[in-house]
Amino acid sequence: MICLRCKKEIQDGSAFCNHCGAPQQKKPRSKKKRGNGQGSVYQLKNKKWIAVHVIGWYNDETGKRHKKIKTKVFEKRTDAINFLPSLKQYTKPADMTLHDLHEIYTASKDYDALSKSQRDKMGYAWARWKSIELQGIATLTVADMEDLIEQQTQSYYPARDMRVCLSHLYKIAIKREIVQYNKTDYVDIPYDAPKAKRECWTPEEISALWKDYEKHPFTAYVLIMCYAGLRYGELSTIYLENIHLKESYMVGGIKSEAGIDREIPIHKKIKPLIEKIIPKRRRKLLEMNEDNFYTAYWEVVARTGLRELPPHTCRHYFFSRMTAEGVQGGIIAEVGGHASYLTTLKNYVRIPLSDKIKSVNMI
Repeated sequence: MICLRCKKEIQDGSAFCNHCGAPQQKKPRSKKKRGNGQGSVYQLKNKKWIAVHVIGWYNDETGKRHKKIKTKVFEKRTDAINFLPSLKQYTKPADMTLHDLHEIYTASKDYDALSKSQRDKMGYAWARWKSIELQGIATLTVADMEDLIEQQTQSYYPARDMRVCLSHLYKIAIKREIVQYNKTDYVDIPYDAPKAKRECWTPEEISALWKDYEKHPFTAYVLIMCYAGLRYGELSTIYLENIHLKESYMVGGIKSEAGIDREIPIHKKIKPLIEKIIPKRRRKLLEMNEDNFYTAYWEVVARTGLRELPPHTCRHYFFSRMTAEGVQGGIIAEVGGHASYLTTLKNYVRIPLSDKIKSVNMI
């Protein structure tokens, strides 16, 4: 008997070579496994080989679920295996299911850009669509969507999240020319949206923002909005050439005649923040699109433990603090870009209960 490794003669039936120690039994070749969704190959009774790719599922008249497949038969197993990628490409776009599109979406850059809380929302919403995940998106009707939303939800926000989740899938389907338009635009949510509760940050929450800024530079933008009373749209349209640090003001603003191109005072606390940002920017104070801004904003809220209030809350904080400090109404309105202080008072000023009690006790 000859050793399989060193080729020296050894005793017949030896399990190991007494010269090099190599085992004398050949290892069986392991079968290479294909990943999920890559297809399968089987041998038929006539000794031929069939390549199979599952493209979806359907229910018969009794409600029993069956696979919908594409196949091709070959004389040799290797030919069938080599054809699997081509067989997968033969799948018509119209056959793509909600499940297929969701797999594409969760592997996309758009999904990666979502914060953890937003991913959780989309995850909960997708779980409510699972009962029809194997249905082709081209065959889905508005009535189908509305019926399932009503069955799966009991209030506005979960229903809205279901619609948003499906809208992401439609955008992918439109790009791939599977459908012509986004049907979720025509889906009516069966619940009224709750009226927005206008609130503003507390001093403790502002302190949490300052602490967060020490490690996270983006938080500077949230603080700038709080101390300058800016909307996101205003913050994103302030050009560097319109920032006058020496004179402590910047020019910007949107929306109304009173708000456009107004002089916005720069608070002494945010002046160092703006000074630090300017050298890193090319044209504008904030060079970030709206989606990325909101993603980063909600990450700040989650990280600091603040209440889940929208960016416009920063503007409410600004007006409320100015009023609490006794600043004249005309100045507050002009700084904030309102034609009348009545607009400011009605829509933005939120006086804390503690301040109201303190004022009453002054009588």
